Amino acid sequence: MKSNKTINIIELALYISIGFTFHSCKNENYPNAIELNVINKEKPINVELYDIIDSVQYTVLESSESCMLGEITTVKKTDGYYFIKDNFGLYAFDEEGHFINEISHKGNGNKEYIHLDNFYIDEKQKVIGLISNISKKIMFFSYNGEYLSTVRLVEEDCGICSILKSPNQDLLAYYPIPNDIDKIEYEYKKIDINDNKVKTSPLLNMKDLTTKDIYYAFFSYPMAIYKDTCFLLSVLSHNLYAYKNEEIKHTYQFDWAKQLPSKKFLRKHKNENFYDLKEKIQESGMSIGFTAIQANKDYMFISINNENTLIWDGQQGIIIHDIYDSERKYHIPNIASSGGCSNENIGFYNADFLYQQREKLPTRSHAFNYIVQNIKEEDNPVLYRFIFKKDLINHISKKYKLQ
Repeated sequence: MKSNKTINIIELALYISIGFTFHSCKNENYPNAIELNVINKEKPINVELYDIIDSVQYTVLESSESCMLGEITTVKKTDGYYFIKDNFGLYAFDEEGHFINEISHKGNGNKEYIHLDNFYIDEKQKVIGLISNISKKIMFFSYNGEYLSTVRLVEEDCGICSILKSPNQDLLAYYPIPNDIDKIEYEYKKIDINDNKVKTSPLLNMKDLTTKDIYYAFFSYPMAIYKDTCFLLSVLSHNLYAYKNEEIKHTYQFDWAKQLPSKKFLRKHKNENFYDLKEKIQESGMSIGFTAIQANKDYMFISINNENTLIWDGQQGIIIHDIYDSERKYHIPNIASSGGCSNENIGFYNADFLYQQREKLPTRSHAFNYIVQNIKEEDNPVLYRFIFKKDLINHISKKYKLQ
């Protein structure tokens, strides 16, 4: 039976947004950049949780010997299914949290993977694509776990860290920073699959960085879909790239008091391991840029320097430093970069955390109270989804006197 000792990555809910105002600025690839209009970019605020959300929806995941989840890394929801990847594999649950099946499993066969790196959902075809870089392949399954087909990847297209199907059905892949073994040239590629053949096209060049002998993916969540546009992040950048109709249309730029490292600084530290270099960047008071992105139908959420969250409603944005849940006396960290989320603001609570909450009952949520009263420490995690307030940016701006 699998261990349920997951890391307490609680409160991954999402916060971040960005406002846009047209502004000409220097950008080598996209000169006509758009400046993000952020109301309080010099003064991030601390907010109470229920000032930004109306409610929380919970889904209790069934616990059984056939499926005891380990550390959850990704949750995606579509067509009444939850697809949950942990450190063991990929599992399907229905909308009520009942376990349906495992999608593929470890092994050396054509339908199996040695290691499952990530997955994506093709909602149009109702298909799940499983990425196994070490096996150099993408396997396709139905939502119910039926094997469909496998395509092979050539060496230079392996190493996919994140993958996403865009609204216009383009498949976009993000790659890790190069190291001494893998000389990766592009940060993003578009992947075309036709007649079981894979063809890739470069989208963004890789920056001149290295992680030496370490395999390091800077982003856990580098892409998000917002209002029918796919947005991409880039390493050591405050730019937000807008991809649509097979190309990057434009860039949104964020001007912040904390500057990114200069070219001179990066040249000076060129031979250092980037994994260590990013710590020096932050210790020097500089920013490591945007570090995670998520979205729902109303807002986009971006992590800045792993310390603040930007929330954007398509016109303007606010920066939040800390969110406090006064009911549970809990500070929510920068959830846009903490893992276990999807584009619908879905996070999870570990069962042992919820079990410990019994002493703090009751709360305003009857659903939460019931879950806490009945959960066991060894049970599967409980999914939650924050339902954010409408007109959130204006609401917070008035309540916290930002304008």
